[in-house]
Amino acid sequence: MDNLVTLNLIGYAAVLAGGLVLGTLFGRSIVSDLDGIVHSLEARVIALETTLHLSGSIPNATSDPATAAIKSHAQATEKLAAAIETHAAAKAAGN
Repeated sequence: MDNLVTLNLIGYAAVLAGGLVLGTLFGRSIVSDLDGIVHSLEARVIALETTLHLSGSIPNATSDPATAAIKSHAQATEKLAAAIETHAAAKAAGN
C-alpha cells in the first residue's frame, strides 16, 4: 500500500513539473505575441494622433519653420512606427 501511495505522489509531482514547464514555455510565447501586438497598436495610435494633431491645429502656411519642423518630426515618427511594426512582426515570426 505504501508503494502505491508513493508512486501516486511521484506521478502527481511529474504532472506538476510538466505543467510548470509547458506553462512557462507557452506563457512566454503568448506574452511575446501580445507584446508585439501592443507595440503595433501603440505605433498606429501614435501615427493617428500625430496626423490628427497636424491636420487639426496647424495652419496651412508651409513657410513657417516650426510647421516644417513639426512635419519633419511627424514623418520621422511614422518611420519609427513602421520600423517598430516590422520589428514586432520579425520577432513574432522568430518565435
